[in-house]
Amino acid sequence: AATRFPAGVSIEQRTGRFQVRYRDATGKSRSAGSYDNKEDAAHGYNAAIRAHGLESVRPINAVDDQGGLVAKPKNIGSSVFYGVSWSTRDGKWRAALFGGTKSLGCFDDETAAARAVDAYLYEHRPDIAAKKANFPRA
Repeated sequence: AATRFPAGVSIEQRTGRFQVRYRDATGKSRSAGSYDNKEDAAHGYNAAIRAHGLESVRPINAVDDQGGLVAKPKNIGSSVFYGVSWSTRDGKWRAALFGGTKSLGCFDDETAAARAVDAYLYEHRPDIAAKKANFPRA
């Protein structure tokens, strides 16, 4: 099984150190240093993203209340909800319709993504909502 690394972190085979890279606002690849362990590298990546104001366009590694790194979910498949899927790139649940051509955003919670799908369908496509809503209205 392949080792999972936090966003922006990879291992340098030659040195065995964890490298941190991110893309700036223009899309240019930038280095944010190298670290002895994966968790420090993940925190270094998060700090670089925040320092450059990229939180809204780049994924952030999740941390718990004590500042510890939260492991990425393993093998998240498709959602049980219509129009919801896991975005590996963003590390969030993606709400999208019509083959992904209508993106409704990314959400931390799978249910919130499903409710966003329903809200769009009920407002713009009630014919589809009647058949496929995740939370049918009475």
